[in-house]
Amino acid sequence: MGRRAGQASLACALAGLTIAAAGCAGTAGAAEHGALPGQSVGLAAIAGSGPAGTAGSGPAGTAGSGPAGTAGSAPTSTIAVTVPELTNAGTIANLTAPPVTVPASTSSSPAPAAPPTTAPPAEVPPTTAPPAAPPPAAPPAPAPVVPPYTTVLGWTGDGKVAYLTFDDGPGPATGQMLDILAAKGVKATFCVVGQRVADNTGMIRRIVAEGHTVCNHSWDHPSGFAALAPDAIAGEIGRTQDAVIQATGHTPRYLRAPEGSFGDPGGSVHQAAQQARTLLLGWAVDSKDWTKPGAGTIVSNVLGAVSPGAIILMHDAGGADRQQTLDALPAVIDGLQAAGYTLLPLPPDPAG
Repeated sequence: MGRRAGQASLACALAGLTIAAAGCAGTAGAAEHGALPGQSVGLAAIAGSGPAGTAGSGPAGTAGSGPAGTAGSAPTSTIAVTVPELTNAGTIANLTAPPVTVPASTSSSPAPAAPPTTAPPAEVPPTTAPPAAPPPAAPPAPAPVVPPYTTVLGWTGDGKVAYLTFDDGPGPATGQMLDILAAKGVKATFCVVGQRVADNTGMIRRIVAEGHTVCNHSWDHPSGFAALAPDAIAGEIGRTQDAVIQATGHTPRYLRAPEGSFGDPGGSVHQAAQQARTLLLGWAVDSKDWTKPGAGTIVSNVLGAVSPGAIILMHDAGGADRQQTLDALPAVIDGLQAAGYTLLPLPPDPAG
């Protein structure tokens, strides 16, 4: 199973985003799921800036650091110009002063009275004060910040949050997992296998209807995913996208490679993820429920390794049964909440 790596917030707009030169190398694992990629960093746009990764940071067994996220350029401000209000018909020419009369001379010689004269129109200011300058317009919201497609997410968000994720379903235990989550008032993320979606459309519809996020986990969960031919990788992703869209109308925006086999940055998996507009979803905490170590150990594995923003790996299908995961899940939720964590689903579309 996987090992997580350092934390960092990252940036780039999702639509039309180019491949950035950061990331984390994936390594194929063993048993049911496999190993976490070599590096894992945070998605800054999901809930603010994620923590910056540093060497040796995060829970024990983690190494490496991710690139720090960058925000878009601040918008330039405009200068407001105020024009005074005009009166009468709206032009200064219509504003005139009244005529002024000059009195007759007071000398002893009679003299004709001086004719009244009219002073030229005096320039009269507007009768109303100019309006106050309007406040400057609020700057437009910055573009969503998302990591490059060379980044495998292990942490994300801002503050003391954590994310439960479930792999390999829908399966026989998925409905019971959903019941537990509903009873606890918690939303999660389900990394689904396309073949099982096609065979279990009612369950995938329930997942979406109950407010959980869907992640693409390939069509049939092949081993050595990163070593497949590029066309085969694209087919695994594309068929699953189509199955979820046909069943729910929802387009997954995350890809979790089977066994954590993401390959090198710039490799076939990363390129296929970009073409499908799906962010690579790793994990920071491995519950190791796939090894069936007992419910108590699963709980300890999660609570002993969690850190703010951590993505937690669990399973709702795969293997012979998921009873230990079902038994552990209520205590995992209670323990995380008691430790002050808010449990969230990953945003269905990180670009908003």
